[in-house]
Amino acid sequence: MLIDAFAVGPLETNCYLLSCESTKKSVLIDPGGVSDRLIKTVEATELVAILLTHGHFDHIMGVDEMAAKTGAPVMIHGNDADMLTDPALNGSSMIGQNISTNGADRLISDGDTIEFGESAVTAVHTPGHSPGCVSFIGGSQAVISGDTLFKMSIGRWDLPGGDYQTLIDSVLRCYSVLPDTMEVYPGHGDPSTIGYEKQHNPFMQEGR
Repeated sequence: MLIDAFAVGPLETNCYLLSCESTKKSVLIDPGGVSDRLIKTVEATELVAILLTHGHFDHIMGVDEMAAKTGAPVMIHGNDADMLTDPALNGSSMIGQNISTNGADRLISDGDTIEFGESAVTAVHTPGHSPGCVSFIGGSQAVISGDTLFKMSIGRWDLPGGDYQTLIDSVLRCYSVLPDTMEVYPGHGDPSTIGYEKQHNPFMQEGR
């Protein structure tokens, strides 16, 4: 599985293209904006799905454009689905904007597997930053953590639907059991590894 990263949108959200090296089929995760490099890289693959870790505006601003260009279905956890069409829920109204999308084509549930060629990711429900946050785990290679886990930190819990203890529980339940060598690709900032976060992230020490 190949992973290409793009910092897009006003908050430099990390968008990821995961592709199967042999078949060139791919999934795009969190298009919070669109760039020429993103479009060219996606067009070199066969995009089978647009996956969203959650529904906040900075992760969805490029959804409609990429869906229109590729015809790929948009997928999000059911608990965040309304954020796609409601600026008050996705947070954009808080900054004086009304950002929305055409909505989801499919709702993701905990444990769902999305295949692309010979590769796949599994969705794990990791609420706390938002009610419908999911992390996408790609075998033993990588996890796309969205705004749940950052390098040496975690996502915000003070936005509507967020909850600190729920977020901590999600981090410990999902990430503490993953292999130390697994790469972590967050929604903002630099990548990390599970082993590094176990040693250096103070939020992964809670409850241990």
